[in-house]
Amino acid sequence: MLRSSVKIFSLLSIFASLCFSSHTIAQSLDSTALREGSWALQFGIAGNFSLVTFQGSTIAVKYQLSDRNALRGGITLYGNTSDGTNSLSGAIADTSDGTVPASNSSSAANVAVIFQYVWYLNPSGPVRIYNGLGPSVSYYSYHSSTDNAYLDIINSSGYWVQAKYTSNSSQWGVGVAGMVGAEWFASRWLSLHAAYNETIQYQWRSTTSTEDRSSLSYPNYIPYRLDNTGTNKGWYFSYPNVSFGVNVYL
Repeated sequence: MLRSSVKIFSLLSIFASLCFSSHTIAQSLDSTALREGSWALQFGIAGNFSLVTFQGSTIAVKYQLSDRNALRGGITLYGNTSDGTNSLSGAIADTSDGTVPASNSSSAANVAVIFQYVWYLNPSGPVRIYNGLGPSVSYYSYHSSTDNAYLDIINSSGYWVQAKYTSNSSQWGVGVAGMVGAEWFASRWLSLHAAYNETIQYQWRSTTSTEDRSSLSYPNYIPYRLDNTGTNKGWYFSYPNVSFGVNVYL
């Protein structure tokens, strides 16, 4: 009987210690994590711990207005450029143009900005549930140019025809981005988040392209130029997705 009482008392003591420890950790987190005036850096991470975008931002900054409200702003910058050259040769009638140069180039740039008002449903405890809503703006541009040649057979003789293509496009998007998520605090300065994200944007895109053809080796070839322009407008609904990330509180 005495041994059973000792076992029960021991279990009750361990349970009470765990509860007190959890309560102490929660109080410690509450006192520092979401206090007014605190800042946090937010990063999206993939399965291999590489940085990924979430709601159009690779990195975001969060500022706490209070333990229940915050402002969040994020940005993504992306760009690339490439250039290439090569030469083409073949047996043609005019041997002085037996080899012709060719070149290509391309460039792209993308900017996306998001700003959200965030409110926490439960500002206490190691896991916080939050919502966020705010405007989303994006811009994308692309340019490509190709200066190439092909061998054309005219009257049983081969002639080089020079073909140059250029293409330009730009796109703007304005809309609203919302999220519902949970934030788990591993310590007073580090937390992990998982959020369901949705973005709605109205986008408009303009494109221009030009094609020029001419021949230096065939004297009777008639050069021509073709220009094309177009615009597209419409609503864009992003695929619903769940993002994971890390928050570092400063």
